Amino acid sequence: MADYKFSEIRKIAKQVNDIGVDSWREVIDNLADENVDFEVDGFRFIADNVIDSVQQDELESDDYVLGCFAPWLIADALGIDSDTVEEIQKTAPQALGKLLIAQDKIAELQYEYVRHDGYGHHFAHYDGEHHEMFGYSAFRVN
Repeated sequence: MADYKFSEIRKIAKQVNDIGVDSWREVIDNLADENVDFEVDGFRFIADNVIDSVQQDELESDDYVLGCFAPWLIADALGIDSDTVEEIQKTAPQALGKLLIAQDKIAELQYEYVRHDGYGHHFAHYDGEHHEMFGYSAFRVN
C-alpha cells in the first residue's frame, strides 16, 4: 500500500476536482491500494505504466472494431494495399480484425492509433478528453 503525504493528497484532490470528480477520497483509496485501472464518478483512471497493454487487450477483444480501423493503417500493418482492405471492410471487417490478431499486429496497430489519435479517442467515450495526473491518465466515460 502506497503512503501519501498530506500535501500530495491535497494536490491529487485538487486535480481530480478540477476535472469533475467529487469523490477524491475514493481516488486516493484506489491509489493507496495500487489499483492500476479503476473508475470513480464517471471517470476511468489508468496507470501510465499499463495503459498501452490495457488498450491492446481491449482492442484484441473486439475483432470487428479492429477491422474498421482506417484502411491505410490496416494495410500498413498487414502489408497489403488499402484498396483491398476497403473491399474486405465492406463485407467482412471482422475477418480483417481476426487476421490482425492472428498475425500479432495489435501492439503495432495500437501504437499507431495512439500516435495519430491519442488515448482519449479510445478511452473517453463521453468527450474524447485525456487528462494526465500523478502517473495516471483519466478519461470521462459517462
